[in-house]
Amino acid sequence: MANSDHLEYTMKLFNKMDKKYNIVDELTFRQLKGSKYHYPEVTDVIADPTMMLEMVVDSIGITEKGYDTVIDPLVYSFILKYFKDGIDMIDRKIEENGIKARMIVDVNKENIDFINTIKFHEIKHIDGIKGNFGIFDNRAYMVFIFHKESEQPDQTLWSNSKALVDRQQDLFNKMWEIAIPLSARTKELEYQSIPDYQNALTNAKEIKKQVDLLIQQSRAELLLISSSKLLNLIILTTDFLIQTLVLLKRGVRIRILSDMIDDDIKSKFNFINGLGLGQQIQYEFSSILDKFSELTIISDGKSMLRCSIKPSNQMIGHFTTKESIIFVQEIVFEKYWNEVMSLKIANSD
Repeated sequence: MANSDHLEYTMKLFNKMDKKYNIVDELTFRQLKGSKYHYPEVTDVIADPTMMLEMVVDSIGITEKGYDTVIDPLVYSFILKYFKDGIDMIDRKIEENGIKARMIVDVNKENIDFINTIKFHEIKHIDGIKGNFGIFDNRAYMVFIFHKESEQPDQTLWSNSKALVDRQQDLFNKMWEIAIPLSARTKELEYQSIPDYQNALTNAKEIKKQVDLLIQQSRAELLLISSSKLLNLIILTTDFLIQTLVLLKRGVRIRILSDMIDDDIKSKFNFINGLGLGQQIQYEFSSILDKFSELTIISDGKSMLRCSIKPSNQMIGHFTTKESIIFVQEIVFEKYWNEVMSLKIANSD
């Protein structure tokens, strides 16, 4: 369930509830504060801006374990204009209390500089976030509600109902699992800022780091064409297998073409495919690639890494975002892939 869909669901549920249990008046608010927001159990829409802000500050001050937030463009603009100093205060409290703080936000070229000033949050990126919420200690959550053309939230949906909080926490955890790490998103924005970005990589450490970043950035499709030797090396020396789990959950299509089927690699892929993550890793071989000695990875048709090993055993690589180069390699991949698929169909008949 998307975060905006979950908000709609929660609002419908709220509207069906008996309002006598859901009125946050001053007395109820003081009871909540006195119990550190454990009780009474309340699910309500709050319209008092002072109460809203106090709840935000309180939640940071009493958080013992973790604080999770999803920030959409409306909340980001509000923070930047009205609550920028509050971020510094929140950072200090998080540092002082040793809180684990996680944030999901749409990181782009307009906000990357400010986001990099947020020191004590672990931050990840998701494209085009619609909706926002914050959860502390799996105890309570709030959603800021903006009416048309409002710069500040007009209302806040707040709840410490265990059933609703658990649902919201589960939603956050699923979003966090498929979100793109800030380091990978930062590199992606760097590539986008330089037309036809290209970079020569001259050692194995650089190449392995680039493999990890390129895979983390994938949203739609990941293509690999490789010798079995290099494919084995990449799988053994990077987080490739762990990251493919994330990609499959994200709905990314993964196709791998090699010069031969390696039984150990096939076994690992079969195990991952047996987890029922929606998409599956497609692993095929082509005899045409006999004596093929390179590895090429293409992510979403936007970035590509080619690497090989010199006779001296030095690994070298070339990374590019140049469309014409990537397009040619995609054509090569599709040609070989279609031939393999055609042969499989012919043999099955």
